[in-house]
Amino acid sequence: MARVMVIIVNYNGERWLGQCLSSLRKTNFPDFRVMVIDNGSTDRSAEIVAGDFREVELLAVGCNLGFCGANNLGIARALTEGCDYVALLNPDTRVEPGWLSELIGVLESEAAYGIAGAVQLRYDDDQLNSWTVRAFPALQEELRHPETARRSIAVEWVEGSCLVIRRSVLEEVGWLDPLYFAFYEEIDLCRRVRAHGYLVALAPRSRIHHHRGGVWEATPETSRERDRRCDRSQFIFALTDPQRSVMTNLTAGLRTVVTKLSDVIRTRSANRLVDLVWIIIDLGLSGRAIHRKWATDRERVRHRRRIGDWE
Repeated sequence: MARVMVIIVNYNGERWLGQCLSSLRKTNFPDFRVMVIDNGSTDRSAEIVAGDFREVELLAVGCNLGFCGANNLGIARALTEGCDYVALLNPDTRVEPGWLSELIGVLESEAAYGIAGAVQLRYDDDQLNSWTVRAFPALQEELRHPETARRSIAVEWVEGSCLVIRRSVLEEVGWLDPLYFAFYEEIDLCRRVRAHGYLVALAPRSRIHHHRGGVWEATPETSRERDRRCDRSQFIFALTDPQRSVMTNLTAGLRTVVTKLSDVIRTRSANRLVDLVWIIIDLGLSGRAIHRKWATDRERVRHRRRIGDWE
């Protein structure tokens, strides 16, 4: 039987964390552990885990490492302890009992799949949530009826709020890239997985309820920070496709700049303009790290293809 580590990265998520962990207790998969990595929360998150969920391992890191940094700590622990699969799950979710069995079942039944993700419903009801509607417009009718849906559908990417990845794929492709503090990290991972010849699966019978937004919606300042982080990550994603040349990636990056500037002009947002300028400056200062990421990912892909040709 496959062993699974479920990793939940939390930052001031006490509003949702207890319901998330309570729903995990009803999961019908026989061999999984849960680890909550707390990114320096100032609310009662750690107390909730320590007091009410003794079966859950709590790792309080004392500062905000971001989605990537904290999840990578959990991935390192999972691989060290011999887990076969790693599941990433957001704290602002509630899972249905079969969520994990379906995801593992998809991956176990088809070796071509490297990652599998769940269908997301709205937090308070059974309607498809905004991500599912936007990401899979052609699949709406099928996804509304899991009892008749295909067990798996190959897609471009699945969201990091709920995905499972094979141990062997993590060892071959790499983990979440720390250049992304938050946002686009799972899209980058799915892109690298596909570049290595694997498929990414959506599992229509695996269902979770996802609030979306979490603590980013708390104040105007956190909403602005979310937009700034998202824009920065989008630039990095455009600049680092391992299957494209440096010049092609730079062209994609410039197109992204033009798109963002057009949006600033349309909305006449001074804050947006200031944030965009600082992002571009930061990216310039991070140029070597961005190029190193592209070169590392590209070499891994080329090595995988050389191995495949030899085999």
